[in-house]
Amino acid sequence: MLAVLLGAALTTLAACGDGTGGSGPDGAPAPRTSAAVSSGPAGTSPSAGPAGTPGSGGPSGSVGAAAPSTWTTREVRAEHQVTPPARLVALRAARNVQGGAAYNRLVLEFAGGLPGYTAGYVDQVFRPGSGAPLPLRGPVTFEIVVTPAVAHGDAGESTLTTPQFGGELSGPISYALAGDYEGYVHIGVGLGSRVGFRVVELRDPARLAIDFAG
Repeated sequence: MLAVLLGAALTTLAACGDGTGGSGPDGAPAPRTSAAVSSGPAGTSPSAGPAGTPGSGGPSGSVGAAAPSTWTTREVRAEHQVTPPARLVALRAARNVQGGAAYNRLVLEFAGGLPGYTAGYVDQVFRPGSGAPLPLRGPVTFEIVVTPAVAHGDAGESTLTTPQFGGELSGPISYALAGDYEGYVHIGVGLGSRVGFRVVELRDPARLAIDFAG
């Protein structure tokens, strides 16, 4: 009887040590859900919008990606605490195709972590501090504000390693750094029409990707 009891105990211990408790397929913790909260109806998506998280074939891979926010045309917000403020180091865009659906992706890359953000359509983008309008190509205007973040160093020099503006993708689309002021960095985007968008948080390095359908 004692031998039977010892055998049962050993079997139970072996079953508890299989190493599958909550880990991802490579043994790492499962991906974190995005902190982005869309004010649009749940499940809203544009008719031509791609589904799922973009793969690594675009301008930025999806390694360390949180789940993308829902496709929407309403403002999306998320809060992240970063100390000291994150530094914007790159601003770039490219056209992607996934599952036969095309979309334009704008990527903001940061050093020092991923800051919080607000992204949505606005009537006009203004330069922080001066209040001057930011000229953009396209009849529709979109703005991304990230905080706490800066786009300059201690001596006031730009921290960007890419041009501060660009575009000519489709729609048309244009984008430009409006400026940074008191821990807020403003990015303006010009679009050809009001389309569905989503926000994707990417890690290693820290990036914020905004996808525009079409």
